[in-house]
Amino acid sequence: MQWTVKRSKPPERAGKYILTFYDTENGIALGQKLIGSKENEITHAASMVEGLDLAGCIVTTDALNTQEKFASALIQRKADYCLAVKQNHKSLFYDIQLSFVDRTETRTLEIEKVELGHGRIETRKISVLPGSCLSAALLKKWIGLDEGTIIKATTESINKTTGEISSLDRYYISSLNFFNAHIAEQCARAVRRHWGIENDLHYVLDVNFYQDRTQCKNANYLQNRVLLNKWALGMIRKLQKEEETETGKEAKSVKRIMAKLQSPTAALEALATLINK
Repeated sequence: MQWTVKRSKPPERAGKYILTFYDTENGIALGQKLIGSKENEITHAASMVEGLDLAGCIVTTDALNTQEKFASALIQRKADYCLAVKQNHKSLFYDIQLSFVDRTETRTLEIEKVELGHGRIETRKISVLPGSCLSAALLKKWIGLDEGTIIKATTESINKTTGEISSLDRYYISSLNFFNAHIAEQCARAVRRHWGIENDLHYVLDVNFYQDRTQCKNANYLQNRVLLNKWALGMIRKLQKEEETETGKEAKSVKRIMAKLQSPTAALEALATLINK
């Protein structure tokens, strides 16, 4: 996923972007690349895959990087993909939509989950169908989709204060085999964990490391500063896991750990602990 370091640009010009591969399970940024304002992220995503060991992983992305070349690169690295589909791929988007309209219950698996929070009651439902429901022309373009899965993720929210109901449907394609025993659960987890890069990485970097306030014009400084921020956050995540393992309780917040590590002695002790582990 790509995001802008907002203060790295004058108001009238496009900012610099960082393309990041993030391991949502372990909370680690696996790689990053600086993208210039006149460059296209799409051309870089597939090339970054070549330097990563992704065998057995499920790689997710937003609709911008739902590209045939990217999907092919992932399959070649023995990874599976779960890619968001929007109307920038009109034929694919409408073909998936129609597949769920014309579906038969025997070919559909569903998993539903209700969540409470943020003043809302959210019902999340994942419906999956075999990729073979799509036209032959589309299956020819997307490697791995003929035996894979198409996904409809529906989120219905009820505002607990006003009672207002809203609903949103999102669509995905995945190379995960439709006949896997727990395919609906796999897809639900992949779709949900995709937002980890936003909630667990970008948001934390902006709020706790003030990354959005970084003011610079030097591309090397920007790239190195962001890399160091991610490295530090990765260390803090490991400290949180160690604390939870030792105490059996929820770990201190990132902000509280950062405050403690302001002391050079405490920081060196924490680093030594992690190295010895």
